[in-house]
Amino acid sequence: MSTQRALVYRVSIPRYLLGQALGRRMPWVLWGPPGPLSLRSVPLPQVPGEGFLALRPRLSGICGSDVAIVRGETSPAQSPFHSFPAVLGHEVLADVVTPEDHPLAGRRVAVDPMISCHVRGEEPCAACRTGQTQLCERRSSRSGIGPGTLIGYQSRLPGGFSRRMLAHESQLHPVPDGVSDELAVLTEPYAIALHAVLRRPPLPGEKVLVLGAGTIGLLTLLALRLRGSGAEAHVVARHAHQRRFALALGATRAYGYEGAAVAVQAAAGAELLRPLLGRPVFSSGFDLVYDCVGTNRSLDDALRVTRPGGTMVLVGTAGPAKVDWSFVWAGELQILGTFGYGREASGEHTFSLALRDLGTEGAAPAAGLITHRYRLEEYRQAMRAHLVAGAERPLKAVFDLRDDA
Repeated sequence: MSTQRALVYRVSIPRYLLGQALGRRMPWVLWGPPGPLSLRSVPLPQVPGEGFLALRPRLSGICGSDVAIVRGETSPAQSPFHSFPAVLGHEVLADVVTPEDHPLAGRRVAVDPMISCHVRGEEPCAACRTGQTQLCERRSSRSGIGPGTLIGYQSRLPGGFSRRMLAHESQLHPVPDGVSDELAVLTEPYAIALHAVLRRPPLPGEKVLVLGAGTIGLLTLLALRLRGSGAEAHVVARHAHQRRFALALGATRAYGYEGAAVAVQAAAGAELLRPLLGRPVFSSGFDLVYDCVGTNRSLDDALRVTRPGGTMVLVGTAGPAKVDWSFVWAGELQILGTFGYGREASGEHTFSLALRDLGTEGAAPAAGLITHRYRLEEYRQAMRAHLVAGAERPLKAVFDLRDDA
């Protein structure tokens, strides 16, 4: 049987607990023999049904959720919707290899990794009938290809941290010639950000805060600007290089990691108030807050700095969190969760809109997000850059497979 080298994630309760216990203090265990991640020889994927095409990845983005799952920081509640071991990698720009007579053969495509009923060969569920494939009701199905929400977290559909992968033709979006590889590989994370902005765009005159300036936070800022929002968009970022890039993408102001309190006072004119116990609260806040981090701290910040009657949008994925939800009741806050992408209100798929945006002149600076490129064999260096404290971490890192046969 033909094989390939691929980056495989293996899950078990001991490995999960190991990641939680030692992942931050001894990150090397995560990519060493005891850890869940290894470069292995695996069988080439077998086509599971009609409509699947073989792809050769060009660039595959390293997502924050990939890093989180390796470190054991994802919610165990989501485990029934995945199947492992799995080849990671769901932010994929690829070439279509076979069948050679398919209209997409030889084309660059951005891969929508959502596994819908159509991909499974099933009659569409209620969500898939409306194009909301990110909400597919068969994500936990053990029939057919088995459980899985995304390519890359599914045992029979390997992701882009490999040299060959499969995708259903319904998941493939041709990349226009004018969109560079470096921009095209951002299609998936930009679609997450764009979906969030389209679900709750700023209203005229609203003041906006983006919490977090990782890939999703920065691309949320880009989506706000490319979609014509003239709102004041303030950003809280942990690292100085993230703040610089946020300003280059059009942020009104960028603040340090401890800057949510400064931001709400400076931008929203709020008064800082000291409760009997605990962190400060504020008399007012931002009209709209996009939380692009999803940690205990970011959720707590978002709840405190959203004005009464305002809206919090939780973007992407998050781990388990314990926060004071009293702000929701006392401030009558609206909270909107956004996970992925699908058919938008316009009737178009988020990926189609994303590729159109990325082909505009205003998107050109976003190519600078990709600051680190690795060969697949350099995965330890890639993980070290994301997991070792004290390093200036990549804005965005990718596995570059363009020179591989």
